[in-house]
Amino acid sequence: MRNTGKNLLQFVPDFTVIDLEMTGRGNGVGDITEISGIRYRNYEPVERFTKLIKATRKVLPFVVEMTGISDEMLLGAPRIEAVIKDFVEFLGNDIILGHNVDFDLGMVDKAYREVHGKGLNHNHIDTLRISRLLNDDSENHKLETLCKYFDVVRLLGHRGIEDCEQTAQVYIKMRDKYNLLAG
Repeated sequence: MRNTGKNLLQFVPDFTVIDLEMTGRGNGVGDITEISGIRYRNYEPVERFTKLIKATRKVLPFVVEMTGISDEMLLGAPRIEAVIKDFVEFLGNDIILGHNVDFDLGMVDKAYREVHGKGLNHNHIDTLRISRLLNDDSENHKLETLCKYFDVVRLLGHRGIEDCEQTAQVYIKMRDKYNLLAG
């Protein structure tokens, strides 16, 4: 994806965590079904943004089962074109955090480019990348696995705002682990 900000490998107290859900049909902006973010200050959540998005294609059945997002839920939702500016304004100039963040931030960048003709330049932190370096004893580095590994409650997965919360909690737990190891 096109975002040209730096991929940082550090722990910072102020960031915005993002997550998108998709139809399962492809990686076009018309496949976005949910866009979410939570702004953190000093590792505490201070503001949320979440919207269901009317996709241009139907949600695949396995995605409905996994996310609970159905075509019926999206009937009255706005298209990404109507939401992307507000979401980018919500991001401000924050460092963006996410699990496999290049995908989600890349989709936001792509949507913003398509609608407004300009891209993003946010520095970002990938919890997947940090986990691969820090958690060599983890069975894998999926968000669900890391939630179990760090005892982060995961009542609902594969939904935007919940995945944002879980990603931030895993990030904070990894910071704590790193600080313990660094002594």
